Amino acid sequence: MRPLVATMFFLLASTAWAQASGLAATKLYAVVFQATVNSAGKIDTLEVSKVIDPSSGTTNAVDVTVPQSYVVAARAFLSKRTYPSDPKQFFTYTFYDPSQPTRADIDPKADRQ
Repeated sequence: MRPLVATMFFLLASTAWAQASGLAATKLYAVVFQATVNSAGKIDTLEVSKVIDPSSGTTNAVDVTVPQSYVVAARAFLSKRTYPSDPKQFFTYTFYDPSQPTRADIDPKADRQ
């Protein structure tokens, strides 16, 4: 009985430690935005078009709510560059981690090096 209790305690403690230390796997989504730019090539409007799960291998939309704080962060991130003013409207995407709703500069390849 004691080995079973010790094993259960170890599993619970390991899970809690992994979550607290950030080692738990995070789920990333791609947020597709419809953007328009002004004549200076700066983002004028930015609207969520859909959210996809890149790991699914499809571009089908998933039911994930994107908070306004993320849209604000995405606008700030995407506004760091100038875009061609023709076409005025285009689609772009950023990666979204629900555990970091104010961060739009996520690079999923950064951890693979």
